[in-house]
Amino acid sequence: MPATSDDLLSFLRRLRAVKEYTTEPVSDAQIEAILEVGRWSGSGGNRQPWDVVVVRDPDLKAKMGDWGARPAATAAVVLLVVMQNENPSLDEGRLAERLCLGAAAVGLGSTVATLKNEGPAQVKELLGIPPERRAVCVVAIGHTDAAARRARPANPNAGRKPLAEFAHWDRF
Repeated sequence: MPATSDDLLSFLRRLRAVKEYTTEPVSDAQIEAILEVGRWSGSGGNRQPWDVVVVRDPDLKAKMGDWGARPAATAAVVLLVVMQNENPSLDEGRLAERLCLGAAAVGLGSTVATLKNEGPAQVKELLGIPPERRAVCVVAIGHTDAAARRARPANPNAGRKPLAEFAHWDRF
């Protein structure tokens, strides 16, 4: 039975950044389904200026965590977004968000993180990515560790502004 528009809107509103994962592996079928969602992501002029490297190696994921993308260290799989040039673009974020939506659609948690300091240069060297490419954005994916999420201190900023404070009609 197809989802209703209310079901889809509810799904989109429930998407949260998940940073705690269990040790349960993610299947190849789940990864491929997520990648298919990403593959169909829009880009300016349909240039599709990206590649995605699927990282499962525990040592490399740990290094990514050390380089600032902390959730990568414990995720079952990390998708490294490699852009065609070193300049950040809106397309990079569009793809990352689509990959997160794909993860949620197959029942997994995810978050977007960025490599910092020496991380981008090191990951490019380790993975043979050309120096002129951008490799900063990672999408960490795994099975949500619900107990760890419940044990976190409450975030006072977890709620959202009322719509009237968020959206301004015809003028600010």
